[in-house]
Amino acid sequence: MSYAELINKIRKLPQPAVYKNSTEVCRIGGVSLTLWDVITAGVISGLNILIVGEKGEGKTQLAQDVNNTYFGGKGTFIRAHPDLKTRDIYTALNLEKLASSKGDTHEALEIAESIKNPLSILDEINRVPQITQNQALSILDGYISLPEKNENIFLGVNGYHIGIATANLGRTYSGIFPFDPAYLDRSHLIINVDNFPPTTKDLITIQQQDINPRVKKSEVTDYTDEIIQIWQQLKNMSLSLDGLIADLYLKKGLDYCSRSPTKRKSSVRDDIPNMCQACLSEGTSGALGENCGYLIPTTTRSFKAYKALAFGLTLVSDAKSETFQGRLPGYREILEAFRLTAPYSGILDPSWIRREHHGNPYLALNSLYPKIKLSIEEKAPYIKKAFSNAISGKLSFEEIEALEEEWKWMEDILSEINRIAHSSKGGLLEDIKEGKILYNQDFWISSLLHPQQTLFGESLINLNYDVDIGKKIRDKMDRLYGIVFATEDGIYMWYEEMRSPKKIFELSKEKFKKKRISSLAFIRGKLLFAIGNEIYDVGDPDVPLVHTSHPVQTLTESGDFLVGAEEKGIWITRGKDRKIMIPVQKKVTAVTGVPVYKLKKF
Repeated sequence: MSYAELINKIRKLPQPAVYKNSTEVCRIGGVSLTLWDVITAGVISGLNILIVGEKGEGKTQLAQDVNNTYFGGKGTFIRAHPDLKTRDIYTALNLEKLASSKGDTHEALEIAESIKNPLSILDEINRVPQITQNQALSILDGYISLPEKNENIFLGVNGYHIGIATANLGRTYSGIFPFDPAYLDRSHLIINVDNFPPTTKDLITIQQQDINPRVKKSEVTDYTDEIIQIWQQLKNMSLSLDGLIADLYLKKGLDYCSRSPTKRKSSVRDDIPNMCQACLSEGTSGALGENCGYLIPTTTRSFKAYKALAFGLTLVSDAKSETFQGRLPGYREILEAFRLTAPYSGILDPSWIRREHHGNPYLALNSLYPKIKLSIEEKAPYIKKAFSNAISGKLSFEEIEALEEEWKWMEDILSEINRIAHSSKGGLLEDIKEGKILYNQDFWISSLLHPQQTLFGESLINLNYDVDIGKKIRDKMDRLYGIVFATEDGIYMWYEEMRSPKKIFELSKEKFKKKRISSLAFIRGKLLFAIGNEIYDVGDPDVPLVHTSHPVQTLTESGDFLVGAEEKGIWITRGKDRKIMIPVQKKVTAVTGVPVYKLKKF
C-alpha cells in the first residue's frame, strides 16, 4: 500500500455521530487536530487510551462513539465495580458439560465470543481498588490468563486489540480509588477532556440534538478491517533520526542527574527533588533548571508509545491536509505525543503539581515543555555536525563533549557510525546513498542509515550546518573548566560534575622523598609538574623533561578563569558572579586550570 493510499483510507474514516468537540488539542505540521483526531491517531496506532475528567463531560459517550463508529459496536463493554472479575467477561462455563458430570469446572471452562472483539471498554475504571485494577492489566496487554488451562488467550483480530478506559476525576466525586502505576503505564494515551472543552458552537449543537442527557447509541458503522490495515501499514513506518533522538532524550536525557552516584535519576528516585537543592544553589542545574527534580524519565513502554502515537498523529494530520509530503515523523511529533500523554503518566511530582500548578498536570508539563523543546533545538547544529563527521569517519572527541552530559548517550550511536565509516571501502556516505548499509550491518544501526533518512528536516546524505559551529564547539570547550592540584602525596583532578576530587598521579616515596610539587601546567595536551629544578610529565615521570633554575616561572597558566588555593580548599572564579569552593583535606602545593574535556582522558 502506498502512502497516498494509506492517507485516503484514513480520510474515509467517519466522524462521530454524537460526540461533538472541535477544540484544538494540538497542531502537527501546521494542521489543527481535535480530540477525535487524537483519539483516531491512538486507535490506528493500536494504543490503549485512558479518558479522564470530571463526571458528565462525555467520556463514556466518546468511548461508545469509537466503538459504534469504528468497530461496528463489537467492543466489549465492562462497567467497573468493586467486585469486578474481568476474566468472567471473556470466559463462560459449559453448564451442560458440567451437569452431565463429563467434566469438572476446569474442563467446562470455555472461551466466549467476546475474546475476538478488537476493543475492550472499561468504564469508570477507578471505581475499583488498585488490586482489582490489576486484573485489567492483561486486557491492556491484549490477553487473558487461564491458570486452569495453563495458557494465555490473546484478544482481538489478527493481533489487533486496544483498551479504552474512562475515569472520573475531581474532589467532588466519591467512590474512586487512586490509579495503579502499572495501569497508567499501560495506558499509552491519557487525555483529560476537561482541558479541551467543547466550543460554544459545539455546545449549541449538542443541546439541539435532543433533550436526553443519557449516553446515546450512535449509528453503527464497521471500519474494523480498514483500521487493522492502517495499523499493519503503520508498523512499517520509521521515525526520522531527530525523532528517534528526541524519543531517546525523553528516556535517557531526562534521566541524567549530576548528583546521583550513577548519574541517573532513576537510581535515586526516592531522594529527589530533595537532593536537587545543591544544584540550584550552585547554579549547575541542566536544561530544566529548578524544575529538573520534579520530572522523572519516561518508562520504556512510554518510550515506544510516543513513537507509535507520533506516527498516528502524522497520518491524521496528513489526512486532514490538502497536500502532504509523506514526511518521517520527527522531534516535533514525538514531543507532541509526549505533551499529550505524559501529564497523567506518573512522571511528574504530585506535590509540585498541587503547589505550583493548581493541581493541573497539563499546566505543570506545559511549563517544562518549552525547555525540553529548546534543549533539543539548541543541540541540533551540534548533532548535525557530529553525524556529518561520523559518516565521514572524522568524529572528534570534542564534538561529543560539546553535547554535554545529559546527551552523552549519543556517543554509542555516533561512535558506531564512525567505526562503520572507517571500515567502508567506498565511503559510508556512498553506501548510504546506494542503500548498501541496510544489508551488511546490525539492524539497530542500519535502520538509521538509509537514503530517505532525515535529521532535523535535512537529508542525512546532505547535511548542512552553521559554518561557525566548529568555532562554537571550541569556544564551548574552553568555557568548560576544571582544575588539577597537587598535595604532598600526589596530583588530583576535579571538574564541575565530580562529587569529589580524584587522584590521577601518586608521588613515588622512593623517587621524590621529602620533595613537593611546586607548580603544575597543562601544555600541548600534557600535564606537567615541577619538583625542585626539574619538570616532569605525568604520563612519563621517570626522566625529567627539563632542568631549569626557575621552574615556577617556567610553568604558566592559561584560560579566562582564575584558580587559587587557601588553607582549607581551592577556589575557582569566572567573572564577578561565579565562585566555587572545593574543600580539600590536605595541604595544596600547586594548582592550575585545565579544559574539562582534557581532564576526562585521565
